[in-house]
Amino acid sequence: MDDYALHLYAGEVFVGALKFDPGSEEFALEYDPAWVKNPAGFPLSPHLPLAGDASSGTVKRFVENLLPEGNALDVASKHSNIMKNNIFGLIRHLGRETAGALSFVPVGQKPGEGGPQAREIPLAELEERIQRRAQQPFSVWDGKVRMSVAGFQDKLLVLKDGDKLFLADGSLASTHILKPQPLSEAMPFMVANEHFCMKLANRISQSRFNADYAAEVEILRVPSAVLAVKRFDRRRTKDSVDRLHIIDACQALDMSVTTKYERNMGEGEDVKHIRDGVSFQKLMDVRKDLIDQALGVQRIVLWAVTTLLLGNSDAHGKNLSFYSQNAGLAVTELYDLVSVVQYKNIHHDLAMAFGDEFELNGIKSFALADFCERTRIPRPYFARELTKLCELAIVQAKLQAEDSVYVDEERKFVSGLANFIVERAANLLKMAGDIPKFKKVNF
Repeated sequence: MDDYALHLYAGEVFVGALKFDPGSEEFALEYDPAWVKNPAGFPLSPHLPLAGDASSGTVKRFVENLLPEGNALDVASKHSNIMKNNIFGLIRHLGRETAGALSFVPVGQKPGEGGPQAREIPLAELEERIQRRAQQPFSVWDGKVRMSVAGFQDKLLVLKDGDKLFLADGSLASTHILKPQPLSEAMPFMVANEHFCMKLANRISQSRFNADYAAEVEILRVPSAVLAVKRFDRRRTKDSVDRLHIIDACQALDMSVTTKYERNMGEGEDVKHIRDGVSFQKLMDVRKDLIDQALGVQRIVLWAVTTLLLGNSDAHGKNLSFYSQNAGLAVTELYDLVSVVQYKNIHHDLAMAFGDEFELNGIKSFALADFCERTRIPRPYFARELTKLCELAIVQAKLQAEDSVYVDEERKFVSGLANFIVERAANLLKMAGDIPKFKKVNF
């Protein structure tokens, strides 16, 4: 029945149909035969093969991972009068521009109908909406929910053309994600924090690998500070914006959004031993699907080391993504890099353990060696990379703190953050030499 079917498009190309049975609550994905035969066609994830034999649960988990979380999901649910557990209803409402290449549209419609449509957002209007977030959800503009990517924070998808910002509709797609300073006073200078961490990651990767391994970011002053994150799943062309297919680690592993933390049942004394969520060990199961395994491991190691350097305790299974192509997967640019431990009122246990250690300050050389054993990363290789990356961090953190983009009290904050990272790097350097020395029997 077409009421419970959606057509999937990658750009303007028909991919197939998502179907839902409201009686049994089962999902099904049916690829179009032309897509399967198309040399440019690709499976939506390693667990949704072109043969079309994926289970209902796998299809449901893939779709659910496309939806926003937390308050953003609450807003989408309330605005649309669709229950939060109605996954099919929500993807029907929000699915025209998801993360990646896919558009979900009702049967008989196409994603680019109406041609390119762009509505400019004057900075004064953006500032007004930032100030009114407590009264009016930031994701709702012109009567439409504009937040259709996963995550908790206030975000707005925009098309950025020079210094101008636009709401994109019709055949246009967004190019940037805007993230204003959180409303909570418990997280001051979050915009400067994330900007610093992302820029530092690129300083390090440029020095070590001659490439930017994190997404591009800039701070907009409207005058409130807003982080503008360039979408790596979008490519600007002369007249349009191409969309690239990506999946997050939960989708790559066929795991639910509820398992994005390794301790998927929480950290209570009676359940903290349960570790069935996304872990570094599980993450390395994706290695077999990588187009270039060496490059993929290199990027994942950088992500792991930034977690240790920054104190990014919230680096979970939805904070790492992959380009998904016919030939396989490739790790995307890093994103959502933040020093969470700067905020004392926020939980600091790591989303993923190093070995059995979830506390940042509890991680010593044995935990790092154990991490290598579980992920099958050669310990000498990890020790070498950890050393090089930490040495670079000591130099580059101080340089990034001097960036003139930071103003007023932000300067004091990033200076303290740089000092924290230098101290972390120095401690990690002391551990690096011992990582290869442990014997197999120790694990």
